[in-house]
Amino acid sequence: MWIRSQDKEILTKAVCIHLGGENHENCICARDVEGNRWYIGEYSTKEKALKVLDMIQRLIKIGGVFQMPQDDEVEE
Repeated sequence: MWIRSQDKEILTKAVCIHLGGENHENCICARDVEGNRWYIGEYSTKEKALKVLDMIQRLIKIGGVFQMPQDDEVEE
C-alpha cells in the first residue's frame, strides 16, 4: 500500500505498518520492500495512533494512497 508521511516528505510503498519503535511508542512506522524503515506519523497518544492504524486498515480494502493525518485531526 502506498502511504504518504504526516510531514508529506515521504511517499513509500509499505509492506509492513506498525505502531511504535525505539522510544517512539506513539509513532507509526512503515517498512518498504527494500527493508527501509520510515517514521510516517507521530501522535500524542497510543489511542490516536491505533485509530490511524484502523483508518489504514479500512483503506487497504479499497486501495489508494493514505495520507497520514496530523495529530489534531484524530479524535481520541
